[in-house]
Amino acid sequence: MMNKKNIWILILVIIGIGGIVAVEGYAKPKVREQEARYEIEQKSPYTHDISRSLKFRSKYMGNAGNIGNLNNSLPYSDMNNTFQLYPDELTAELKYKVLSAELETAKLQEMLLYVATANFAMIDNLQALRLTFEDAVFTIQRKAVEEWYGGEGSLVLLQNKQNWRELVQDKMKDREFTQKFNDQLVKREAVQ
Repeated sequence: MMNKKNIWILILVIIGIGGIVAVEGYAKPKVREQEARYEIEQKSPYTHDISRSLKFRSKYMGNAGNIGNLNNSLPYSDMNNTFQLYPDELTAELKYKVLSAELETAKLQEMLLYVATANFAMIDNLQALRLTFEDAVFTIQRKAVEEWYGGEGSLVLLQNKQNWRELVQDKMKDREFTQKFNDQLVKREAVQ
């Protein structure tokens, strides 16, 4: 017959093996599934978590690494290959290796609204943003975006996660909101 010490060791081994099975067989796959779902959600402007972009907030647009990281944290970053800064003009240009005409109109308009709003909300002295596709250039001015969201200083309010959800993401669900933003604020030019 086993003594008490050996019985306790056996019980602890069984509990340990059970714990490892529970963690490896259930908990870790569940966490990986949640992480994968979160990453998928970051690709949509409707479910994107703006808090992961807030750490790239800056007073000045001259920090190339910061602007690159900001735009890599936003939806549609998989289409943005490069960017260029024009500090004398306080302008950033995001270059996309796709034809804008190949994108669904609604998706393109959502992208222009979301990316421009995020860049102007996070980079204080950025005055203009150009999104250059292989067939067109879309230019958006900070002043127009500020007016769209309520006037001078309104973009600071968008640095709050709840305000971002209410004033950008929830309003984007109304197709007319996105359409008007593009019609009124976005200047389109064909690439020569």
